[in-house]
Amino acid sequence: MRKSIFTFITSSFFCLTIQAQTTMITPPYLQKGDTVAILATARKHIVKSMQPTIDLLESWGLHVVIGKTVGLEENQLAGTDLDRAADLQEQLDNPNIKAIWCARGGYGTVRVVDLVDFTEFKKNPKWLVGFSDVTVLHNHLNTMGYKSIHGIMPISLAKATPEAIESLRLSLF
Repeated sequence: MRKSIFTFITSSFFCLTIQAQTTMITPPYLQKGDTVAILATARKHIVKSMQPTIDLLESWGLHVVIGKTVGLEENQLAGTDLDRAADLQEQLDNPNIKAIWCARGGYGTVRVVDLVDFTEFKKNPKWLVGFSDVTVLHNHLNTMGYKSIHGIMPISLAKATPEAIESLRLSLF
């Protein structure tokens, strides 16, 4: 019995060690002129509050596309599950989009992650940025072997420290 427990623990540790040593795929770092999509995979977010985020990205030399879910309302969510999944799918599949920045967290992303096909993303990886409810996407990408950025979101930009904003910039470029 003790030997089988030891074997189980040893083999489990070995498997975790191998997984931890697996090299993650890094999406291409952004360059001036690249395009970032901002969308809402969870809670609703109003369009007029996007201007500080747009100004920041443009000051970094980036172009901005606002996803179809920003401004949508379905109770507390940014549109239906199908709306949010379709917007995420469109941005994942678009080769001109080099990063996706989720507008806010809350609840709802877990309801769309299984509705999204990551086939095109694997051919053309891009940065996904956010925290809170967006963590389900980070976890999904991580299990596929891709890096993403657990970082500030447009909803939290006004309260973000200059260091947090600079950390995001340095992570993307």
